[in-house]
Amino acid sequence: MKRALDVFRRTLQRFLELEGFDRAMALAGQAFAALLPLLIVIGAVSPTRGEDAASAIIDRLELTGQSAAVVKQAVAQPAEIQNGISALSFFILVVSALAFTRALQRLYVRAWRLEKIGVRGNAWGLEWLLVVAVYISLQPVIVGLFDGALATGVSLAFSCAVWLFTPWLLIGRQLPWQRLLPQALLTAFGLTALGIASAIYMPRAVASAAAQFGFIGVAFALLSWLFASALVLVVTAALGSTLVEPASDA
Repeated sequence: MKRALDVFRRTLQRFLELEGFDRAMALAGQAFAALLPLLIVIGAVSPTRGEDAASAIIDRLELTGQSAAVVKQAVAQPAEIQNGISALSFFILVVSALAFTRALQRLYVRAWRLEKIGVRGNAWGLEWLLVVAVYISLQPVIVGLFDGALATGVSLAFSCAVWLFTPWLLIGRQLPWQRLLPQALLTAFGLTALGIASAIYMPRAVASAAAQFGFIGVAFALLSWLFASALVLVVTAALGSTLVEPASDA
């Protein structure tokens, strides 16, 4: 009991040190401002004109009816938008996506109390984006080969792997993966729990927002979901880094 209270105290201290709520909102904002537009442009230049990108969002949030239709209208782009995509557009979007990776990188650097990485962190951020793009493409296909509890287990294993790889790469491989494993497990289970809760709450929330405000309402609901996801990342980063440190380091 004393050990648990000590871990809680030090985790809370680390969370406050990270300015947890502000950092979570910053991560959510960067994700919304960078990754969603990038997904839209990828959808715009795809042969399906964004149908795959829209389906990914709809399936992830389990949307139906009007809310699903609003997302399809926002993400699936007409041919004239496809023709307007330029190399400069891709460059701007990649720079924006790297802004998100830097925000995520700062979270882990501060959680583990490491030295600032600087400009060289952009290369690791770009590498992370490429790996995550492959992961997003392959994970549903592989998990779809299994059913029931086995599918859940495989999905958790994939999630744990990606959240073990993410901080390890973004902090420049400064820490051995063994130290990052508790944090990866916590993040995987935390995001899975959030996903279960989202499956219950988000469809109704997005449908209600879409009915009242159209895509602006959907955007606000998505931002709220991103904030909850980012908060899980911040809390598990604080707890994971605390668990592997002796009490005397507090």
